[in-house]
Amino acid sequence: MLTGSMVALATPLRNNVVDYDALERLIEWQIKCGTDAILVCGSTGEGLLLSEEERGGTISASVEIVKGRVPVIVGCSSCWTVDALKLTSQAEHLKADAVLLIAPYYVKPTQHGIIQHFTTVHENSNIPIVMYNNPGRCAVDMTIDTIVELSKLPRVVALKDSNTNLSRATFLKSRVPDLILLSGDDPSLPGYLAHGGDGCISVAANVAPTLVKKLVSAWKSGDTHAMQAVAAKLAPLSEAMFVEPNPIPVKYALSKLGFTANELRSPLTPATRKTMDTVDTVMAELKE
Repeated sequence: MLTGSMVALATPLRNNVVDYDALERLIEWQIKCGTDAILVCGSTGEGLLLSEEERGGTISASVEIVKGRVPVIVGCSSCWTVDALKLTSQAEHLKADAVLLIAPYYVKPTQHGIIQHFTTVHENSNIPIVMYNNPGRCAVDMTIDTIVELSKLPRVVALKDSNTNLSRATFLKSRVPDLILLSGDDPSLPGYLAHGGDGCISVAANVAPTLVKKLVSAWKSGDTHAMQAVAAKLAPLSEAMFVEPNPIPVKYALSKLGFTANELRSPLTPATRKTMDTVDTVMAELKE
């Protein structure tokens, strides 16, 4: 089941190629820390900057490393429906457990166009679909009515929502109680859970998977005091991961932890000195 504490995994690069040894270390660490599912080739994973061959290699390696211990979700986002379907077919063929599809970006489709996009991919595939709404990246926002309509499709099982209007979770839970609601915004995760969310797909979990897991687990068990304590500890990290566009800060943080090189695909650039100082401070405080 696609719920709980999930990570939007960064893709480790070294000398401009995918570092599969580092990928294995990252995935094994995530599973050891209790992460409930792993998303690869998403925006944090620079999925739009990987070639078809690199995506295939990353998906295959991730599925092989995980060996069924947790679900593997694959980001299959494109602004072109035909391409999104092609990416989805690749993930399905490589035995992923689900795909994440973002609302088409840049082209600014109508709500009807968004419904058509998801429906076309659904009707031409056989894999569970997680909808992804991120108006900050896409310049379009999936309305509650659109989400409700798409949730009628049998294999549309969840929504990752990066719209920071937390009341949306309350309205959605009342209208489609079986739809899994996942926070896509680390800073507002505690509030999203309180409004009816079922978990998260987290960037901060790359750096502090145990803490993100503790936060979600505390909420699920009804221990609000424990959740608030963990949320207070996580808040500076959650903010720091977005002081520059994701995944710039998280790549630097992972290099500090020794998991991967601080390397990104163009046009992304390494963290500035100011960002590095911010991340260094936050990570030092997490260890205290």
